[in-house]
Amino acid sequence: MDAVSQVGAQGVSSNTQIFALKKAMQADAQSTLSLLQGAEQSSQQIQASNPAHLGRNVDVRA
Repeated sequence: MDAVSQVGAQGVSSNTQIFALKKAMQADAQSTLSLLQGAEQSSQQIQASNPAHLGRNVDVRA
């Protein structure tokens, strides 16, 4: 293999790795966003189903 084809193959390999990394980061961002939205919805449902006074005061005496 000559020097030009070796450099070209390394460039293709780097581009492929960068593309794979970007796709993985994009998938990770999408799953994180989905989890955060689910947590927000759960929080809203819990707040709606509990009485308004629940959780406002904490008894710290034993």
